[in-house]
Amino acid sequence: MSDLDAQTLADSIVYTRIVSYVNAGSFAVLFFDSLLTLNRELVTIWQSKWNYTKFMYLLTRYSTFVEAGVVIYQLSIPGDWYRDCALAFKTNAMLFVFGLGTGEIIMTIRTWAVWGKNPVLRWFLPIFYLLVWAGGFGVTGYFLSTLEFEPNPRTPYIGCYATYASPIIFISWVLLLVYDTVMFVLMVIPAWRAYRMGGSSRLIRVVYRDGLMYYLYLFGFSLVNIIVILTAPGDLFLVISLLSRVFHAILACRVVLHIAENARPVLDSQQSNSRSDTTASHRFIRTPTTAQGVSFA
Repeated sequence: MSDLDAQTLADSIVYTRIVSYVNAGSFAVLFFDSLLTLNRELVTIWQSKWNYTKFMYLLTRYSTFVEAGVVIYQLSIPGDWYRDCALAFKTNAMLFVFGLGTGEIIMTIRTWAVWGKNPVLRWFLPIFYLLVWAGGFGVTGYFLSTLEFEPNPRTPYIGCYATYASPIIFISWVLLLVYDTVMFVLMVIPAWRAYRMGGSSRLIRVVYRDGLMYYLYLFGFSLVNIIVILTAPGDLFLVISLLSRVFHAILACRVVLHIAENARPVLDSQQSNSRSDTTASHRFIRTPTTAQGVSFA
């Protein structure tokens, strides 16, 4: 083996270890957050009746654990199990896109809700969502078709190693960035209106604060992923993909928990007050409370 080949192999091993360390950190974050929110989840989610939001919450939360298990499998099987590696990568990629999609459904419905279930957005948002996610699945499918696992220069090292992968996967992150940018703008407009109208209840602050921060964080993750794919060595293409997926699920699920927890006191207050005592600001609360799609009563 030439010095160049030896150096390339050494660099590849280092990069692969970096990806493994970041993935391990992602697992730790996922499990730690699950422990932090376990009690709230048991009370707010598991003790509630089955409905659409509960189903989407559980799908978003626990599909991440399935994906983490697939990644662990990729890192633990022999590198020359080419067929198994290809199947694991394909499963992981589709779970990744599917998981992102379920989390975005939760947030998209909530965005529509803060607009008072606007009839224009009722049609625009589903069409926009389908276009973006169809493109995401299409790009991911093509990316997976370009993956090569043999011959593996790292054999007999443990863990799957793709010898070639097209950087076209960055388009998926561009699509997600565009989607989250549009959603962020749609959250800013009603948030600004609420601020100007003096909407200062705890529920209103939670609804808009969580929504804006959610899209800002995801915008940042998408941008970093695009930069990494376009500038970093091929071995680092997916270095923060799992971390992005974990934070996406964590943020989406926390939004559901926060709104559900803060909506209950408001509903109790509304039920105890007579209609004559209902104030203008109280009526303003009604839109994000009843339309945010997370009624667990």
